Amino acid sequence: MKRIFFIAAISISIIASAQTKLFPIEIKGKFGYMDQTGKMIIPAMYDYADEFIDGMAVAALHNQPCVINQKNERIIDTSVYQFIGVFSEGLSSVIDFKKKKFYINTKGEKVISLPDEIYEGRKFKDGYACVSKEVDEHTLKYTRDIVTIGYRFGFIDHTGKQVIDFVYDDASNFNYGIARVKVKNTFGVINKNGEIIVKPMYKNIGNFFEGKAVVNENGKYGFIDTAGKIIIKPQFDIAFDFSEGLAAIYDSKTKKYGFIDDKGETIIKLDYDGVRPFSEGKAAVLQNGKWGFIDSKGKLVLLHVFDNASEFSEGMCAILVKRKWGFIDQTGRVAVPLEYDAVGSFDHGIADVVYHGISLYIDIRGNILPRLTEK
Repeated sequence: MKRIFFIAAISISIIASAQTKLFPIEIKGKFGYMDQTGKMIIPAMYDYADEFIDGMAVAALHNQPCVINQKNERIIDTSVYQFIGVFSEGLSSVIDFKKKKFYINTKGEKVISLPDEIYEGRKFKDGYACVSKEVDEHTLKYTRDIVTIGYRFGFIDHTGKQVIDFVYDDASNFNYGIARVKVKNTFGVINKNGEIIVKPMYKNIGNFFEGKAVVNENGKYGFIDTAGKIIIKPQFDIAFDFSEGLAAIYDSKTKKYGFIDDKGETIIKLDYDGVRPFSEGKAAVLQNGKWGFIDSKGKLVLLHVFDNASEFSEGMCAILVKRKWGFIDQTGRVAVPLEYDAVGSFDHGIADVVYHGISLYIDIRGNILPRLTEK
């Protein structure tokens, strides 16, 4: 789900499913699921309810985790595991009541048993899962050997085979065949053979967007491609991820933001006090305390009249006026009234909102969901 802008620190995940779209909803302290029309499909009977992924969701009944399908049948019952992770690539990491760790399939069958030395098994992505183990870290201080607990990270495949050894101080999931790794205090990138394609030399490496990732070298920011080649020399005080072919940059001297293209050339001058990423052809920009919108050429297309603004999704963008959130359409017309404490972005025609402290959803017409009574 995309970024959520909060007045109150409350959020609800919006989900994607290959089957009927179901949304988790809280009613009187219990969780159930509604469909896109707001009709309750699964009654509010759970202590917790996560999003549906591949037709399954992790929920909690009597404070014990279980897995249900969209017919509200328990695929994995309570009292079996003390922890169940979300399913990814048909597998979920679990911990039983003897603190043994496994991966199970969608039938609840144990397919990978993790050794006792494994501290954590993360979700599978791109065929691999990142796993970690505890190690003793030795530091010599005043001629004394100081021992602390540390962690080393490696990767396993779907069979449970260790494909990349525990040699990293941290690691992200694989994506598009590459993963970020940390060695001591620097970051690099490896491929699925465990080969280093970007030496651990950067203070930080961001996620890859549009084939590019932000890197921090000696306090300056630039970009590398998926082969590890520097395509935009580190030269900016701050640089942000690419979106729709443009990336925001910041100059600490002028305290202004602008945008560059994939060649590192400034396309939109650094004239703004704040910016959002481009989405659906527009970017929110801040000037003189108010937010407006520009197009990819830097032309102002919606006036600076908003107290805050997010990003467009499905033709709608959340905006804040006088401490209340609502939505505008591409023309700038207020399409959903400004009456919410917090809002998310639209996904499949539904957005999560907080209304008078209550977490709900709305449809693209602004109707509050779920429908708790039939017409």
